[in-house]
Amino acid sequence: MGLFSSLSFRKRSQPETVAEAVPSAEAALVPEAAVAAAAPGAAARAQAEELVRRVGQELPACIAVAVVEAATGTILAEQWAGPREAAAEVAAANAEIVRQTRQCLEALHLTDTEQLADILITLRHQLHLLRVLPQAGWLLYLAIRTEDTNPALIRAAVQALD
Repeated sequence: MGLFSSLSFRKRSQPETVAEAVPSAEAALVPEAAVAAAAPGAAARAQAEELVRRVGQELPACIAVAVVEAATGTILAEQWAGPREAAAEVAAANAEIVRQTRQCLEALHLTDTEQLADILITLRHQLHLLRVLPQAGWLLYLAIRTEDTNPALIRAAVQALD
């Protein structure tokens, strides 16, 4: 049982969440998407796929979950409830957001005392969380509707996976 398995998320009438759009977590993984020339090893990809699976279990109402190489923007593992065409572009853009935020921290001379943990982007109807996983050099990207959960639950679920 996961950390939030006792919470009920409001279900949608049409498949708009990863859990509804894909019958199993394994079927939703698309490791071949956005593979760079220097593809990561099988062990790293398996670890990324396991992380995506665990996030999907903890937060079943996610619109998207992806593990991305922070340095290159390459998707290692993903689950998307909607069209996958934009996945590579979204992954690269999120990696750039993290790079730019790190540059801001350097400009503010905060790198000695602070470390970037996550970035929360709040939209009217969606929350997007970019969680930095420095030990692996990865970025965990989550997208979820605001009516399905709240920022505190998302952060708690992701921190429990660290």
